Formats: sequence, structure tokens, C-alpha cells
Amino acid sequence: MEKGRRTLILNWCASHDDLKRSIEDCDQATDGHELRNDRGWTYLTFFPGGTRPGDVLFDIDELRKLARDNHYYLPREVIAQHNKVVLTAYSDSDPSVSPLAGLFARVAMFAALFDDPDRYPAHGIYGKFGGIYERPEKGRVLAIYSPSEDDLLVVYESLEKLIAEVPVEGFRFVLGFSNGLSAVSRMLQGFDEPRYRHSGAEYCRITDRGRFAVLLDQAVKDYAMYRFAATVSPARTKKLFPAAHCPR
Repeated sequence: MEKGRRTLILNWCASHDDLKRSIEDCDQATDGHELRNDRGWTYLTFFPGGTRPGDVLFDIDELRKLARDNHYYLPREVIAQHNKVVLTAYSDSDPSVSPLAGLFARVAMFAALFDDPDRYPAHGIYGKFGGIYERPEKGRVLAIYSPSEDDLLVVYESLEKLIAEVPVEGFRFVLGFSNGLSAVSRMLQGFDEPRYRHSGAEYCRITDRGRFAVLLDQAVKDYAMYRFAATVSPARTKKLFPAAHCPR
């Protein structure tokens, strides 16, 4: 890959070995009917070489300190400004196709299109795809995070255009926004209550300090799964989905 361009780096979940093997062995997405749809998360980063985790990941330790300094109250905007884009893939064929193949198709298209940070400065992302549900009707999800809210909106609009203009046979996709720290926001008293918001209250009380600490510890472990330097050859997305076939 050309120096300075973004590289898609995947930290594969062991339960996604079927998909990983099909990509590495064949340079093309396999027939989704042959893939297991096992639970688990594969983590991804898409930044130029030399990007450091601290440059893009939300500072969990700072959030922990902020809560302690404010006697376990958090300002609403701290949570509200850290959102994520969620893309859910469903099998739209009979027999069912693994949604993991559809999610990787979208990731690969995105990486093939937006690897030039000079031309597309807002498209650096990190995230994970997969899920923990057993039921196939739940589909599988791709959660995408970005270093800024403005950039995340651009990423959303780009994915929206991809979904509308470039179908992926056998899959149906639903795109939306969600709070990036959704488990934490559910613990904030009044966070989702209109009357509380309209009252002008700027801070929300953390209802369970112990659970809050556990959730932050889990987030730190999650962050450790993101790779910013390739230990193996990066995903070969150019051959999988040529950018010439996708809208600019």
C-alpha cells in the first residue's frame, strides 16, 4: 500500500475463522452459505501508519476521573458527544447466508474507496463487527467509531450512499446512530428523560458506581483489542471490491 494511505487492520475473532480463511485463501468473499455465523467480535482499525491509539480512542481514564471529581455525576455532553454508527446486516436469501460476509463486504468497499486521507480526511474509523446473539433474526452488526462527531456524520453519509447505490446480493442492511457509551448512558439518571433535559440540568447522577466501574474496565479491555500496527498482511480489500465499482 502507498505510504501515508490508510490501512485496514483486522484483529480476527477465532469464531470468524471461516470468513478470515475465505478472504486470505481466495482473495474474494466466499459463498456466505458456507460460513458459520458464530458469536464474537472482530476488531478493525482504518488509519494511516503511525496513528497512535491515544490519537483516536476516547480516554476512558479521563472519564473515570471526571466522574470521581464530580462525586459521580457526569455532564450530559460528555456522553452525548461520543456516538457510533451501527450497521446491521440480515440474511435476505433462502437458505440463509451468514451476515458476517455482508458486513465484511461493506467494510471492504469502504476501505477500498477511502484509503487516501488527503482526499478523504474524515474517513478514519475504528470498530468491530459480529455480535453475541444466538438468534439469526437478530442479524450481525458493525459498530463504527470516529475521532470526532463531524467526521462520524461524514462516515454515516458515505455508508448511506454505499448502501443505496451498491447492493450486496443476499443481504439487507439497516444503518443508524447509537450512543458510543450506551451502557453508561443507561446508568445516568434522567439522561433519556425529556423533562429532565428541558429542566436545564447539565449533570446526571450515576445510579450504580460499582457497575459503572466494571463497564469502564470492560471498555479498557475492549480498547486493547484494536491494532494500530499490522502484525500480518493487511486485509486485501482492493482485489475484493475494486473502488471503480463504487460511488465516489
